Amino acid sequence: PAVIVGAIILVFLFFGAITGREASLSENVDRVVHGGQAERKQAAFNMVRQIAENRQALTEGRSSPWPVEPDFLPKLRQAWSSTSAGDPYIRLVLASLLAQLDDPDGVPNLLALLDTQPSDDSDGSIRFNALANLGALGDPRAEAPAIRILQQGDDPGLRAVAAIALQRIPGEAGAIALRGALEDPLLEVRANAALALAMRGDPAGASVLRDLLDPALYAAEHGRDGAKFAQARLIRDSRVSAIQALSRLHRVEDRAEIERVAAKDDDLTVREAGMRALESWP
Repeated sequence: PAVIVGAIILVFLFFGAITGREASLSENVDRVVHGGQAERKQAAFNMVRQIAENRQALTEGRSSPWPVEPDFLPKLRQAWSSTSAGDPYIRLVLASLLAQLDDPDGVPNLLALLDTQPSDDSDGSIRFNALANLGALGDPRAEAPAIRILQQGDDPGLRAVAAIALQRIPGEAGAIALRGALEDPLLEVRANAALALAMRGDPAGASVLRDLLDPALYAAEHGRDGAKFAQARLIRDSRVSAIQALSRLHRVEDRAEIERVAAKDDDLTVREAGMRALESWP
């Protein structure tokens, strides 16, 4: 992905050098519809970045650097309608932008992408990102599809992201599904379910979170599959996330384990996370 993004940025710099200015949001959506393959990718990338910069400016109390022209949303809807289902990556960008801009077509379009055929999404990235976007939005309409993927999906990555998506999607059915996923045979699914429940204030996954503190767990997973937890950073991040989740729950029975980590863990980052957790512990 970094290589692809880098290539897109180079294309953008090339076109920018020719035109002397960067295209507006409305011009970029026109390029998504009418441009060549490289130009369409560049324009889609630019729109995502421009909307992100607008949101950042809003949080900082600044005016939007990229004004949303009156014709932008209608053009965005039209772009979705005119883009072939055989071009799912562009459709993902369009649906995500519509949803972020609170357009009524946004969430339904993201939901439609969850039904992308594996033949058009061999690595699952379209469905993964659509589900991640729906989770970030926390839209209740995504609860049932997320539960279906969590419980019945064949792709471990999709099941894992479904658990995280249910963290912010309201509904008791989602909470029940997350509790059931605590028994999933895959560690990443169990872990994400426990983290999601903790974010909901539900302590059902506390024992899984305590397991995630143990470095031996990751060594065992790596022994079974050499591609998993091959980087120390991933193990550290997982352990810190578990500490933060347990800290949100503030259960008396978990404090001793956090104290042990804070006092003598070999990883200084993990130890620091434990000390910070104890500072806020009642």
